[in-house]
Amino acid sequence: MFQIELHNAIWLFVVIFMLHDFEEIITVENWSQKTNHLVKNTNNNLKLLIWKFWNINSHSFAKRDVFIFLVTSSIVFFKVQFIENNWTAILFISFLCFVLLHNLVHILQTIILKTYTPGLYTTLFLVTPYTVYLLNRLI
Repeated sequence: MFQIELHNAIWLFVVIFMLHDFEEIITVENWSQKTNHLVKNTNNNLKLLIWKFWNINSHSFAKRDVFIFLVTSSIVFFKVQFIENNWTAILFISFLCFVLLHNLVHILQTIILKTYTPGLYTTLFLVTPYTVYLLNRLI
C-alpha cells in the first residue's frame, strides 16, 4: 500500500484545509442570498444565529480565512520542524481534534437549517477523512 512520508502528509493538511476554505469563500455569498427565506420570519434563534454567521460577502469571508490560513500553516510548520517533540505532537493533535469539532459544527448547521451550508462537501469528503487519517498516523 502506498504511504506518504509523515512530514509530507502533515504539510498536505494545509492544502486540504484550504480547499475547504475555498469552498466556503466561493459559496458563502450566494448561499446567504438563497437561504434568507429560511430565517426571514423564524423565531428560532439558533437558525438565525447560523444564518447571520454565513450572511457575509465573499471578500469579507476571505479576509477571515487569511487568519485561519496563517494559524493552520504555523501549527503545521512547527509540527514538521519539530516532528519528534512532544509539545508539537500535543499541539498538532489538539488542532486536529479542533478541526474535527469544526467539521461537526458544519454538519450540525446543515441538520438544523435542513439545507446545505458552505463548506459541507469538503468537510464530509476531504477534511474529515484526511484529519482522521492524520490522527491515525500520529497516534
